[in-house]
Amino acid sequence: MERVQTRQLPVMLMALLMAFILVITGCSSGGNTKSDNSNGAGNTPANQATNGGAENAATGSESVSPADLQGTIKVWDWDEAFLTKMVPEFNKVYPNVKVEYTVVNNNDYMQKIQSGIASGSDVPDVILGEMNYRGQLFDLDILDNLEQAPYNFSKDQLLDYLAPILSNPKGELVGVDQSITPAGLAYRRDLAKEYLGTDDPDQVAALFPDWNAFIEKGKEVVSKSGGKVTMFASFDDAYRILREQTSKAYVDGNTINLTERLTKPLGTVFQMRDAGILGKYEAYTPGWNASFAKGDTLFYPMAPWGAKWNIAANDPDGEGRWGLIAAPEGSYTYGGTSISVYKGSKNKEAAWAYIQFAYMSDEGMEVNYKEFGNMAGTKAFFENHKDWIEAGTEYDKFFAGQNLNKTFYEKIVPTVKAEPQTKYHSIVQNAYNSLYPLWMKDTSIDLNAALDKLKSEVQNMAPDATVN
Repeated sequence: MERVQTRQLPVMLMALLMAFILVITGCSSGGNTKSDNSNGAGNTPANQATNGGAENAATGSESVSPADLQGTIKVWDWDEAFLTKMVPEFNKVYPNVKVEYTVVNNNDYMQKIQSGIASGSDVPDVILGEMNYRGQLFDLDILDNLEQAPYNFSKDQLLDYLAPILSNPKGELVGVDQSITPAGLAYRRDLAKEYLGTDDPDQVAALFPDWNAFIEKGKEVVSKSGGKVTMFASFDDAYRILREQTSKAYVDGNTINLTERLTKPLGTVFQMRDAGILGKYEAYTPGWNASFAKGDTLFYPMAPWGAKWNIAANDPDGEGRWGLIAAPEGSYTYGGTSISVYKGSKNKEAAWAYIQFAYMSDEGMEVNYKEFGNMAGTKAFFENHKDWIEAGTEYDKFFAGQNLNKTFYEKIVPTVKAEPQTKYHSIVQNAYNSLYPLWMKDTSIDLNAALDKLKSEVQNMAPDATVN
């Protein structure tokens, strides 16, 4: 017996050694890996949400490395520059996942999705949900619940205000954020100095503790400028801020409670109109775009994306001309896009790996944030990349060196409100869009008449609903 044990000892040692090697190998594939970038963005993409050990992007298992993940996924996106940069970066880490992407205009996106579902032929694995139609998309019930397998992502990892606008009518988390869109007010420093007496962001913000103060100060600005300068360029600029400052849900099943939801915000906009502090532009028209450089408007609504697409694009010579403050009475959301996985996808693990890498991982956000200015919607992003935020962005030069993203995160995010999106939200918005130009121009139309007309239009567009 003793001889047998002696002969078996090397075999037992070899077995133990092999087990030890397997454990070490598993830990190696499941732990942090250093990237080559100088910011130490070293977590593997599978682990982007928690910034802990690299896990299998889909299942949370620590036994599968990114190189082992295989498949082909379809992505529809409208940002070709993002795709051409991000996909090669993704394939450096996931070499065996093929990404077939199609550039789709965001105005055509929802129709293309619906056509694909109807034909059963062409629906992407990764689906984007722009805010204007997000409620309709979520209502289709074609997006996977990201808090269940194979994703196991927790909404607790998101910034607190995001979960409601990333959840479907059943309360399931069906998307993550492409980039956070908390919004405040951009303002012209030269006009603020001339008509408010200061261009300092803290001092400007202190002048507007509420909207009543804003209206009264606006009357002074209009008077001092001889009517040449208004507080907002458009009725719609004021409305989109005040509407989103209230997060109370107004859709209950098929009942749309417009009177309860819009009386206060829309009433305040009508007060601004009647006080003469709103410009006559319609939002996102050539005239509205030109007003940024023209200098006849003090304030504009602005989310993080606005520095590039509204300020720099419309006022290219405006370096040092702008400032940013939180809006009176609280912050709001302005636009935004969700990123989701199609329920019918045959490659859900690969689709989730792409989403995690591009929108939440250290490596992906190294590109996404620094080259495109997008800030992840996770708490971990802001906890782990304070140095990135402190460093500022190229668009800070338009704001006299004010650190925009730091301002957004520290002074605007804490008071952001958001409400769940339904299929009726876009209907209400479309009805409003058809009516507000007349409200802006015809001062004989008051709040009650406007609400009655809006309810009538919404009822026509949603005959299945009860509109109050």
